[in-house]
Amino acid sequence: MSVGAYPYAKQVYLNQLTRTDGTLEINEATGMARGSAQAFVTIFLAMMSGSTYKRAFNNVTNQFLLESIRKDFGDTYFQKALQATQGHIDYYSTLEKGNLTGLQRIVDRLGKFA
Repeated sequence: MSVGAYPYAKQVYLNQLTRTDGTLEINEATGMARGSAQAFVTIFLAMMSGSTYKRAFNNVTNQFLLESIRKDFGDTYFQKALQATQGHIDYYSTLEKGNLTGLQRIVDRLGKFA
């Protein structure tokens, strides 16, 4: 679903779709629930700006987003995406629900090649 959602999130970022339209398109194209589609767009936009995000996605989705941003937008945006993801990891650790060790490993591994 994330692979199918990604082009729509990019269109939202590029102001080719509104957030609402992007969410609806993701839902229709992939079957992703609207709340999850909205979160996908929100997380993608946060990664593109380097802002901490609070909603969690699985590690496969996070890795896909990081790698896709690097491929499609280059190292500057990839660094912002890593920063946003690290912010998410740090935020999550304050919730006393455990640590995102798998996601931290992804950030550490991908960050070595930045």
